[in-house]
Amino acid sequence: MENVLQKLQKGKVEEVRATARELIRKSRDDPEGWFLMGMVSHYKGNEGYALECFERALYLQKSEKFHKAKSIAHMALFEFEEAAEDLKKALAMNKDPESHFLLSIALMFLSHPEASDQMLEAYRLNPGKTREMLQNFFRAFFRDDPSIPEKEKKEIMRILSGEK
Repeated sequence: MENVLQKLQKGKVEEVRATARELIRKSRDDPEGWFLMGMVSHYKGNEGYALECFERALYLQKSEKFHKAKSIAHMALFEFEEAAEDLKKALAMNKDPESHFLLSIALMFLSHPEASDQMLEAYRLNPGKTREMLQNFFRAFFRDDPSIPEKEKKEIMRILSGEK
């Protein structure tokens, strides 16, 4: 998934879409093609179609990567219960820090007490990656929030960067 995300972040959306279309053209039952089409749709903000693509990929092949991608589309739609369920399925296949982190975020939005346990498990598995994901989360949701004083924002970033 990282390679696809990198291409999308670099603006190579049409390249990813062309690859997806080619895979699906060769076989309508290519789960990777449907996954890529879902990623393009998610990137473009078409979460409904992204979910359809990820569900099709999962129908064709059970994969931790497909469950994780589907959960991200659910979160974009503020469907946190559904996201949590898909992340639990992903974690049943592979205990990775990213899935624990995302599950923590979904559970946090649901005010579920297990949210902190999931974040701690992500950190236990990979402290550096978890710190990086927390930094990205903070930048995306809180950096421009005028209700948080700049001094607090700087302190949060200092802590997240691992400075003493």
